Amino acid sequence: MTRRALFLTLAGAVARPAPTLEDQALYRKKGLVVHSPRPLDLETPPELLDSWITPHKRFFVRSHFYIPAVEPGRWSLEVGGLVEKPLKLPLVQLARMPQLERVVTMECAGNGRSFFEPRVAGIQWRKGAVGTARWRGVSLAGVLRQAGLRPEARHLIFDGADTATATAPDFIRSIPVEKALHPDTLIATHMNGVPLPMEHGFPARVITPGWEGAASIKWLTKITAAPEEADGFFMKTAYRYPTRPLKPGEAVDAKDLLPLTSLTVKSLITRSSGPVEGAAWAGEADITGVEVSTDGGRSWNQAQLGPDKAPFAWRRFRYGWKQGAGEPPIVMARATDSQGRTQPDTPAWNPSGYLHNIPDRLPAGRSYRPPQLAEALPEGEARQLAAEKCLACHDHALIVGQRMDPVRWTREVEKMMRWGAPVSEKEKEILARYFAEHFR
Repeated sequence: MTRRALFLTLAGAVARPAPTLEDQALYRKKGLVVHSPRPLDLETPPELLDSWITPHKRFFVRSHFYIPAVEPGRWSLEVGGLVEKPLKLPLVQLARMPQLERVVTMECAGNGRSFFEPRVAGIQWRKGAVGTARWRGVSLAGVLRQAGLRPEARHLIFDGADTATATAPDFIRSIPVEKALHPDTLIATHMNGVPLPMEHGFPARVITPGWEGAASIKWLTKITAAPEEADGFFMKTAYRYPTRPLKPGEAVDAKDLLPLTSLTVKSLITRSSGPVEGAAWAGEADITGVEVSTDGGRSWNQAQLGPDKAPFAWRRFRYGWKQGAGEPPIVMARATDSQGRTQPDTPAWNPSGYLHNIPDRLPAGRSYRPPQLAEALPEGEARQLAAEKCLACHDHALIVGQRMDPVRWTREVEKMMRWGAPVSEKEKEILARYFAEHFR
């Protein structure tokens, strides 16, 4: 790409403003599920995930904070910390470096969270916080070689242009140096042949193939080589998984949690009759087979895997079956990967609702229907208080989608208080009681 063509392309990309509240109707018109317009969280109904490559307009969106406004002419990527030669790379310089393209499936760690019992806090994703795209950019390992990574560097810490609200912690994540140096780990500037859309991290993001989505930080501005993993909430508290099995609802000590890394084996039905079709993925492993049941799991038959494949990308599958007359049977799919893992019958409950991966199931001929959420906070003595204290930062959809008991609601309000919400102890009790009464 010539310098002039690059600038014209970037000008077109930045001319598209970041999504606003008024975009909700447009997202729904496209068929996406709006879990929250601010911060923007969009889910893709499975029937729209009907191709190997997911169009970027159908790709799920996960945002912890508001989408930042980034001017490409002023943007640069800083590389520092334990390096011999700190770098400051403008977008034009990234474009001049050797370009790589990789097909990678990305999934939010909380995909399927709404199916856990007891319910846990967070975006109540169902099945569609997943997608596969062609990501193009430069090798992260190549950038680190240019900077001269020092031997004592064991982790790479990533920071983006998005900023926290009130006193909430910044969204900062890190990955071990071994994963950073993997030849398929990218600093991506393009998605499916176009500059990254704003909601997907323009102008640059990390692509950490095979790992859960939070490791692929968006709106990248800074990389720091460090001897230890990043400190802070989004590494030390969030995105951590138990090292031992838990009973549903069981508490777990922080010492028994480790940062989430690779995705697990999983399948998704995108069409449930005539024939059964879908996709299966397994993080850093390959899919070796998918079985389909058309009688609710009593018997299983091998499905045919599609021809398109790539490391870290899902495989399409197809099972030639046609629904007969009578009550629609339950169609199920379960996948097996190259590490010998098969989807379990029972989900591994954990307090953050991560990695839900039991066999997918759907009545034959049916399609995904998202739950209908209230369009406003319900009437009650605390409605005005909730509007004043909570809706200043969050959309109501983020609240009404939750289903928690009084204890968990109290914990959520306390977390918001730690993050700067001006809520007194008395107001905390009122809010927790109000939320538990209506959203349990």
